[in-house]
This record gives sequence, structure tokens and C-alpha cells, in this order.
Amino acid sequence: MKKLYEICYGVEPTEEEFALLEIQYQRLIDNGYSEQDAQKILLNNKLSLDKFEYEDSLIKTTDSSVYFHYELQIHSKPGGFNPVTMEVITNPYYLEMKSRYTMNQLLEYYYNKLLVPIHFRDEKRDKGAFNHLISYYRFDKINTVDFLLFVIDYIVAHEYKITNPLDLKNWAQQTYEYLEMNVICFRPNIKYREELL
Repeated sequence: MKKLYEICYGVEPTEEEFALLEIQYQRLIDNGYSEQDAQKILLNNKLSLDKFEYEDSLIKTTDSSVYFHYELQIHSKPGGFNPVTMEVITNPYYLEMKSRYTMNQLLEYYYNKLLVPIHFRDEKRDKGAFNHLISYYRFDKINTVDFLLFVIDYIVAHEYKITNPLDLKNWAQQTYEYLEMNVICFRPNIKYREELL
């Protein structure tokens, strides 16, 4: 990472600049980019991602965007215990919202959670179905992709079987009522990694 900074600015970064660069790099990794792609993005944007747009993302974030589904959140790593050294490992807590969630990630979540058999998977049809659902549902309190992830979870929890994303509509109302009573009213407290420096 220091090399990237030196390439862009011709000087070695301070400790704080290096820590911020590491955070930006890790954020790109957390948002689904490979290490090589993350480095290219950092270089192409002169190490600044303040106004960077994720063109392939289904979610459009702003500083105030809040997502309730864990699939759209980035959490600090959990602590642990090393029984050999008897050491308790703690990590500082942070909670951020993802900036990028693609159609391929949504399809993968849908296929894996609902155990859709390979012979029932039709990516072109399913992408079209999800695009329809994303334009069909609009809410004030929850993002549409966030909502669809919860509908998938609702179907899994009730052990229903579906093989077409359009069938998600059958459980949309029940899911929204559940979310309105139990999830949407509890806005998560966002804490950025920069605050830990």
C-alpha cells in the first residue's frame, strides 16, 4: 500500500495517511473486489474514493444510507480466545454499510439460500425477474434490495421451495409487516473504521 501512495504522490505516507489508505483498500475488498481490482481502483482514483460510483451496484449509497440485512453490512471481525496462550482476542467494533452489491451477488444469495437446483437456474430469466422486483417495490424506510434479501430469508425460515424469483412476491407482504414491527424501527448505529484511529 505504501508503494501505491508513493506512485500517486511521490512521497512516503504518514502513519495516519497509511492507516486511511489501508481502510479504503479493505473497504474495496469488503465490497467484493479482488486485491488486484482494489489496487487499480485506488490508483485510478488517486487513492480517494469520496465520490467514487460503483456502476454495477444495485444499491446507491450516501453517508446516511442504512441497510438492515447483514448481507449489506460490514462488521468488525469477532473476538476470540486462544486456549494455548489463554489470551482473549478483542477487536474494536465498527459497523459500516456496503457501497456495492451486484446482481450476481443477489443471484448467488438467492440460489444458495433457497438451494435452487442447477437445472432450475436460468440467469437471464432470474436477472430479469430481480430487475422487475427492484423496480416494482419502492419503500420509504427500507431499500428494495435490502427488502428482497429479507424475503428470501423469510422463505428459508418457513422452509418454502421456489425456483423463480417472481415467486418472492407471494411472501412480500408478510415479510414487510414483520420488518416494520421488528427490524425497521431499530436503526443500527453506524461506526466507521476511521473513528477507531
